[in-house]
Amino acid sequence: MKKILLSVALFCATLMTVNAQVATGTTATRTQNMKIVIKEVFDLALTPGTLQTISFDALANYDAAGGIELAAANTVNYKANHLWKVTAIANAPEFTYASTANSKVADLSPMPTSVLQIRKTGGTYQALPPSTGAAITVASGTRGTGNFTLDYKAVPGYTYQTGEYTVGVIYTMTNQ
Repeated sequence: MKKILLSVALFCATLMTVNAQVATGTTATRTQNMKIVIKEVFDLALTPGTLQTISFDALANYDAAGGIELAAANTVNYKANHLWKVTAIANAPEFTYASTANSKVADLSPMPTSVLQIRKTGGTYQALPPSTGAAITVASGTRGTGNFTLDYKAVPGYTYQTGEYTVGVIYTMTNQ
């Protein structure tokens, strides 16, 4: 019996010692640092992405000196987390020529890219620079998403041979 009482007394003393080590009303705190990594976002989409045609085929609209305009011909959709700008430049030093039934290749003069003018709708037209030149700024903006439209104007005058002239326009979005 003494052994049992001694064992119970020893057990109670141990229990009181354990309880004495845990203070009541205190808390333990730890901090977890979190990191969010945001990469650069520059996204540019052009619709429609197909060939745009400006045609001087009808006498009623044949104002080669004043030009023909394609208003809101493309929509540019963008996403950016920086201040941004969209620039344009031709993909060649001049238009590529393709003859048609009434063409006289002997009279062919190269058509410079500056015959094509571009602007953000509501802005001022700028001549398209050749691939060897400096790109023009078509639009600029702040962080976010949105869209704008582009107008084109062709002003070939009366100097160029009958035929089809084609050039690619390269649009690039960069931070300002």
